[in-house]
Amino acid sequence: MNFNKAKQSLVRLSNNKGIQNLSMKALIKGSFFLFNLYIINTLPIGEIANFALFFTSARFLSFFGSDSMHITHFAEIRDMHLELKLNNDVIDKIKTHLFVSHGLLFLISIVIFNEVKFIVCVNIVAIALTAIRLLADYSRINNTIWKSILIEDLFFTLGFIFFSVVFMQYFDDVILSVTLAVSICGTFTIVYSLLYFKRQLGINFLSLGKFKFNLSKFWFFNKFTLLKGITVFVLYLSRQFGDYYYGEKMVAETHLLIIFINVFTLVSTSIIGAFQNEIVLHNDEVLNRKKFIEIYKKLTLPILYFVFLFGALLMIFAEEFLLLIAPNFAYLKQQFIYTILLVLLYFIVNPIFYFFYMNKRVDNFRSFIITDYLILIAVVISGLVIENYWTWFFALISILIFIPVQVAISGLINLKK
Repeated sequence: MNFNKAKQSLVRLSNNKGIQNLSMKALIKGSFFLFNLYIINTLPIGEIANFALFFTSARFLSFFGSDSMHITHFAEIRDMHLELKLNNDVIDKIKTHLFVSHGLLFLISIVIFNEVKFIVCVNIVAIALTAIRLLADYSRINNTIWKSILIEDLFFTLGFIFFSVVFMQYFDDVILSVTLAVSICGTFTIVYSLLYFKRQLGINFLSLGKFKFNLSKFWFFNKFTLLKGITVFVLYLSRQFGDYYYGEKMVAETHLLIIFINVFTLVSTSIIGAFQNEIVLHNDEVLNRKKFIEIYKKLTLPILYFVFLFGALLMIFAEEFLLLIAPNFAYLKQQFIYTILLVLLYFIVNPIFYFFYMNKRVDNFRSFIITDYLILIAVVISGLVIENYWTWFFALISILIFIPVQVAISGLINLKK
């Protein structure tokens, strides 16, 4: 009897989309984690800092270039698939906002960065990351996750990791190596994805279409981006201003900790992504506390137990773990423990944030955005007077928790019984 119950529990776990997606993400993103360790342990401090600044900048531009379209247009793309009727207006809007967003970001990058090579490379990588993210997310509209894994993880991430390591053997420039690898894998993956959408999902992103730009709607879509984008700003500015205030040693040290922050946020977003089709409610579904609790349990149980057990082991054996993976940075034991505590709290509140975020049920947008960016600016500027860069770094990173907590509290208060 107990054996049958255990077997049924294992079957339920294996069929859980969150577990399936997380298992594949763990495998693929684990490869990216090893890739970062390879960079940390083989390249000089200066090249580690260059890679950290470059890839963070590309992800920063990519996030704002996506225009939150994977959130704001997901339901419309799903309806197109279910009704088997192409809506060219929606597709035109997506492509127009993608073009406008990355055009503006290219101009901003010219102002921010000095080197022409850096500007060109970082925009190429950013556009590829944006396109892959959108196509991977939209591939979940038929309530399956395997095409998303194939597009984003197997074809793109594994490919660019492999080619990056290969190119690093021939080029001394880490930025050039990564850009070449992303260009090759991004082109192949995007072509494959567009053909899949056209043939299997009945959605044609290949048509030329019309230029559909509306300034008010552009702001509406981007207010979601601006709110969630504060977390992206945090990771980006910690490197950019950390390098300016404290030097490349600080960037290299914090890069190791940010890798672990990304690992835990990946666990959370992987589970959320697997259930995206269920989180984004249909028009006939009622958003109430019962529905929220039902979805939150799917997003957090049973993985919550495993994550907290893993986090506890990392804190108990922090020094031994650091000696194993990055012996040159084993002295960061205390900072590592604080980072794990921070991301465990993030893991609890992040699903609540995404539930309201994906369903466009975030109130007080203007006040949230103004307040949060003022706090972000104040903490960044405080680096001018704070001598200990760890104090400044953790004050900045703590904003990662502040954003989802306030949105979660507001959303839960306004949730109907």
